[in-house]
Amino acid sequence: MTTFAIIGSGFGLYGYLPALVQEGVQHILLPERYQNRFFERLELSPFESNIQWEESEETTLDRADGVVLAVRPFDQSMWIPRCLERSNLRRMILEKPLAHSPEVATTMFEELIASDKVFRMGHVFRYTVWGRQLLDLLLPKQQDFDLLSIHWSFLAHHYLNNLDNWKRFNDAGGGALRFYGIQMIALLAEAGYRNVVSSRAFGPSSNETEKWSAILEGQDLPVCEVLLHTKSAVSEFQIEQVFKTKLSSQTIPIVNQSDPFDEEKDSHISDKIDRRVSLLRGLYSSLYEESAGYYECYDATIQLWRLIEAKTQFEETTVGI
Repeated sequence: MTTFAIIGSGFGLYGYLPALVQEGVQHILLPERYQNRFFERLELSPFESNIQWEESEETTLDRADGVVLAVRPFDQSMWIPRCLERSNLRRMILEKPLAHSPEVATTMFEELIASDKVFRMGHVFRYTVWGRQLLDLLLPKQQDFDLLSIHWSFLAHHYLNNLDNWKRFNDAGGGALRFYGIQMIALLAEAGYRNVVSSRAFGPSSNETEKWSAILEGQDLPVCEVLLHTKSAVSEFQIEQVFKTKLSSQTIPIVNQSDPFDEEKDSHISDKIDRRVSLLRGLYSSLYEESAGYYECYDATIQLWRLIEAKTQFEETTVGI
């Protein structure tokens, strides 16, 4: 019988907890200090019977078969070694980004591979309807257009509420590129994008990226232009394919919705449950699939991330809402 521990009292509770239970995990181990956070969220009450409360994070890990780490990037790089040293933990789900920088993420990834444990990273765009369609569209010999344009704009929670939390700052693994952009980087790396033509970041300081744009290339793939704006009054998520001729160009929409998760609604569960739960269910079930392909994608993601950061030119500016 599978027993999973969850480390992290935010997304770990309102995201991963419902996903694991809905996927048939009957025993979820949580540290006792998460109790207040759990009972504050009334939508989680149907899952109370699946929870076993433990004295601490350490005892939670000692008694589980698998673990979800839903913590800050800095904390994740601290918890991963503790999980790797426990032989009872056979499967791991890790949040994105893997660490606060691509250099540290590379080290963490190498340690995970060497451990022979089964692990997955929280790159969930591949489980969306549009993500699967885009991956199919970008298969070799399946596309004949010249340019792929991706535009994602929204007002991040920390800007809406004027919070100076970690999601705002690059050195903590936050910002438009490291925290939000890594999801798109992962999907494009899986599709085969490997080269960075240009990358630009904008914000009030070099440690705070509000906006990121890049041009990427891949073998037998259309050029990809990405624009990600996290301090915008307009919420939109658009993907377009562009056909160019000598005299004109034609743009055909692929995706046009308010955000990447706009379509992710499960009619069988409460409206109060996070829309991403259905995607996390796919992430969890992948733990029982062959791992080689996933690990190749994770490696490609980190390498593309490193290359993007190496080529990024920062422009100090206040990006208006």
